[in-house]
Amino acid sequence: MKRREFLATPALGLVLPHSLGRAAGLAQEEAERSEFEYRPDLSKFPQRLHQDFVTYTPGIEYFILGNGDLIAVLQYAPDRKQERPLTFVGLTIMDAEHFGRKWSTFLFHPEAGFSRSAAVVSVDGTGYAASPGNLIGLEWTYPESVPVVALRWKAGDCEVKEELFVPAEGAVLVRRFTITNQGAIECDVTLRGGMVPNFTLFDEIASRPSERTVVGRGFASITLRSTDSRAESSGRYDLIVPVGTLRSGQSSSIDTLYVLRQDESGERAGSSAPLWQSAVKYWKSKTSLSSDSQLVNHLYNVSRTGLKSLVARSGKRDSGFWMYNMEWVRDDVMVALGMLHAGLYDEARTLLRKMIVHSVGEDGRTIESSRWFGFDYTELDQNGELLYGIAEYVAWTGDKAFARELWPTIRLVGDFPLQERFFDRRARMVHNKREFWERSDSFGVHDGFELTYQFWLWLGLERAGELAEHLGDTETATRWRAAASDIRTAVLSDPVYRMIENGHLIKRRRLDGSWQQHFVPPDRAAMPPGSPIGTIDRPSCDPDTSSALPIAFGMVAPQDEIALGTLNDLEGLWNQRWSFGGYSRYNTDSEPDPPAPWPFGSLFVARAYAEVRDSDKVWRVLRWLGDIHGGKAGAWFERYGPSITPPAPPVSVVGWTWAEITGLIVTQLLGVRPAMDVLRIRPWLPAGLDRIEASLIIRGVPLHVKVTRTTDKPLAIVNGQSRSLQDGTIDLAYSPGPPMEVQIKL
Repeated sequence: MKRREFLATPALGLVLPHSLGRAAGLAQEEAERSEFEYRPDLSKFPQRLHQDFVTYTPGIEYFILGNGDLIAVLQYAPDRKQERPLTFVGLTIMDAEHFGRKWSTFLFHPEAGFSRSAAVVSVDGTGYAASPGNLIGLEWTYPESVPVVALRWKAGDCEVKEELFVPAEGAVLVRRFTITNQGAIECDVTLRGGMVPNFTLFDEIASRPSERTVVGRGFASITLRSTDSRAESSGRYDLIVPVGTLRSGQSSSIDTLYVLRQDESGERAGSSAPLWQSAVKYWKSKTSLSSDSQLVNHLYNVSRTGLKSLVARSGKRDSGFWMYNMEWVRDDVMVALGMLHAGLYDEARTLLRKMIVHSVGEDGRTIESSRWFGFDYTELDQNGELLYGIAEYVAWTGDKAFARELWPTIRLVGDFPLQERFFDRRARMVHNKREFWERSDSFGVHDGFELTYQFWLWLGLERAGELAEHLGDTETATRWRAAASDIRTAVLSDPVYRMIENGHLIKRRRLDGSWQQHFVPPDRAAMPPGSPIGTIDRPSCDPDTSSALPIAFGMVAPQDEIALGTLNDLEGLWNQRWSFGGYSRYNTDSEPDPPAPWPFGSLFVARAYAEVRDSDKVWRVLRWLGDIHGGKAGAWFERYGPSITPPAPPVSVVGWTWAEITGLIVTQLLGVRPAMDVLRIRPWLPAGLDRIEASLIIRGVPLHVKVTRTTDKPLAIVNGQSRSLQDGTIDLAYSPGPPMEVQIKL
């Protein structure tokens, strides 16, 4: 009896006793299954998420666009040698006001990843999509100063150019297609796009032919539409534009729009022209910079774009994009500083306000990883960084009203680390059980004094003390300046506690003044499996790239032997346990993850080398940033190596690197350093850079600074008048008035 005949004869089962009938039925089914059914080895087909959920893989690049309302990411994964390669070119979108992992973004498909975001261009009935075999190029372009991701690929005899940009505001992404027939004869062309929203977020997905849109509704809202009157939607996911016949050399452009939150500017736009003009107006008002180095220009432009892209309209900012999904004051302050260097003053103000109002507790402590920790583990450097960021904002913008409005909370921020539980009066420094990179006593960190905590408090208290004086709070100014002076004196010259050994700065001392050179975990089994700190007997914690910060920001004079000794000591971190360049954040003996270089730690060192005028070492870091993956798109990973996941989160992009790049280029190469009372310009041209110039707005006054190399005597020309340089520096008075033109010849 065949299986289907057996199933079609219910009476046979009914006349048998139940147990006997079931046994006989199973035996019969087993016999027939062996003949008629395919039984796969399910161990070869495990149920798993599409590989596009992976954040870090060889060669991967993320082109990131954002405007405070929407974040869009174009993934480029050129490495096709992996067993499960990621989607070659794929698009996804996020709401800027909500953090998420890569697999929770709006266009991630559980089984197909980002592959369903690809556009297909049919030429004479044959469909093409961007692939390794037909890719022409993928790069950033800046028409009319607007950051645009430009992807070009071949579709038969046609060239397809995809351009992505976002307007100045509105939850809208514009994806423009320009299709050009490069063949000798005419051809018939159709553009087919689709939108398959993430099934986790959207449970109502459909095309709406009457509206010529594809929509997703659920925990969020997303719409795909075209401003082209030829567009039509069909099926569940498809948006189709019958382009029609293209003659040889003829082009056709089609704009598609992804719209979140049913944004009216995108839902009703009959043309993308107003969206483009809003972007042009926005970016032309920001700082622009150029030089005779394509690398410097690229690094600045992608950093300026990135700083804008990942901050929400409310000031929310994920410190680890697709990684941590949390906020840190220190990271946000660095980004606010980078925004000042890029002319993003409104965004910097919003970010600083959010920190002061929402990230500072009633006693003045600051959040890290979106929460407060106990006193033993409070990251005291953050108080200094926030003070410094506020003072820098006022210096760049002149906006004293901002600081005056929030001064009671700002004063708490400055006084918090000076209380007795932290500030050791004998050592004149602050102490706790947590170090700058967040290892604590469970990693072998003893209660003691961390160099980076002292440095940032010195700098923050000193600069905020100047601000306090300007606001009329002389008592606070006196208190903070005295504490800053005590800290600097202790760090550099205290006979017991100074943070110097063997002619270089050190990372940490214990409460008794002894140098803590090793972090020995009390429970090695609690360390990530296989990590250096979990396996090396006496893991060294020195040197540490944060030791370069006192040199980069002037706590240690660049001509001091301590500066040169510290940088020489840090050279042990370049290629410490790899061969492709970069500095690890600290001695990888005490690393809980696989040894790897860190971009923003490497930039700490580069900025210190800029202060001591070492051209080769600065270029080495900048070229490394340009060459490693992430450099093409300008979205650098926190570290260049895998994490032990779990317990560590996945490796992904952090925005801090952009801030260190703009800081190096604007404050140390171009040399623009607004102080509270004067505008100071102290440029430096490393060998191989002969020109750098920028148009900025400082305290409401347009300023153009141009620095060039000369074989003659160095001089400055301010609005046509010659001025002498003092030790390579010129100080200019702040005054409202016409634009200023400054030329400096070095």
